[in-house]
Amino acid sequence: MMKEFIAVDKSTVYDVCLNTYGTLNLLAKLMNDSNHLGIDVHPLAGQIFLYDENLVNVQANQNLAKNYSITAGDAQIKFATQG
Repeated sequence: MMKEFIAVDKSTVYDVCLNTYGTLNLLAKLMNDSNHLGIDVHPLAGQIFLYDENLVNVQANQNLAKNYSITAGDAQIKFATQG
């Protein structure tokens, strides 16, 4: 099932990929599914990216008691590295 992720200011497509899939191994899929033009094109704040929640790489050692969910949508903390 495809889910939506909303990019934040000063993020890169790498940030979006890590925020959605938890790995860069699915970067090409994320870019293709979201019609993103290239790795050198920075996402705009509010831009929607589509990702397959069935492919999310959630590490087994996470503390899920803290209500953390990669599919939490807007409630999830989103990281951006562009300075």
